[in-house]
Amino acid sequence: MHASLPVLAFDCSTEWVSVALDVGAARVVTRREPGGARASQRLLPLVQEVLAEAGIGLREVGLIGFGAGPGAFTGLRAACAAAQGLAFGLNRPVVPVHTLLAVAASAVTDAPLVLAADDARMGEIYWALASRTPAGEWRLQDDARADAPPALSQAWTEQLGDVPRAGLALCGNAWAAHGASLRAVLPEGWQDMLASALTVAPEAAAIAGLARAAHARGESVSAVQAQPIYVRNKVALTSEERMQAREAASRAAT
Repeated sequence: MHASLPVLAFDCSTEWVSVALDVGAARVVTRREPGGARASQRLLPLVQEVLAEAGIGLREVGLIGFGAGPGAFTGLRAACAAAQGLAFGLNRPVVPVHTLLAVAASAVTDAPLVLAADDARMGEIYWALASRTPAGEWRLQDDARADAPPALSQAWTEQLGDVPRAGLALCGNAWAAHGASLRAVLPEGWQDMLASALTVAPEAAAIAGLARAAHARGESVSAVQAQPIYVRNKVALTSEERMQAREAASRAAT
């Protein structure tokens, strides 16, 4: 793919559906709207909208990037299916972009280190540390994990200390859903950081940039190889397990 060819990207991993067309020369056409159950129905119409606004035909797209996960199971499958279908039809490469990396790249922050955390449901949080390279690219420091707040407290303080280091930003959508539970288990030094946490969704514009950079590094794949990224195998709880998770979260918050 020539570096200037348009990159089509989208994400349905959270409560939003986001679509972007990066046409190069610092021009990106975007759409973003509430997703959830509507994501699979709205994704392709939004793709058509950004193409029409940019005045670009679908066959002019040179690369497809999508938010591969972790995230909402149905949303990940919808984005992956759309990416595979378009890539097969166009014979184009695909880049499955890690959604927590996309959270870091979407955040409006000068911090060189981002703790990206998204609501994983089931009383857990998806999280990973992302750092900015000297060249300005974002990279994950390790594999993402899914943990409940008590386990997070131990993991985060082991890696970052009782008082988080300077130059760290907390980003993602986990803070509203799990803020009370996190405040109850994290050391006192974390409280100011929690208060300043940024609610950030993975933006398709950021995914397009990450996909273009990954392709330049030789990291794109064929349509058949494009798969979602799952951090855990179990994606649903029984009614009893959901009740137990709510009770555990309530105890942690009191």
